[in-house]
Amino acid sequence: MAGNDFFLRMCKEAQEELARGDKSWKEIDSNTLLLASFGILINHLAHTLSRPLWFFASSVSAGVIGYLVNLFLRG
Repeated sequence: MAGNDFFLRMCKEAQEELARGDKSWKEIDSNTLLLASFGILINHLAHTLSRPLWFFASSVSAGVIGYLVNLFLRG
C-alpha cells in the first residue's frame, strides 16, 4: 500500500505544481503533466465508482435492517 500512497502523493504534487500557474500546461514538464493527468483520472474514477457502490451498500443494509425489524416485531 505504501507504493500506492507514494504514487498518489506524486500525482498530488504534480497537480499542485500545475495549479500554481507559473507555467501553462504547454510549458510544464511532460512528466509533471502526465502525473497530474493520472491523478485527476484516478480521482474521477474513484468518485465515479464509489458512489454507486455506497448506494448499493446502503440499500442492502437498509433492507437487512428492515427485515430484522420485521422478524423482531412478528414474534
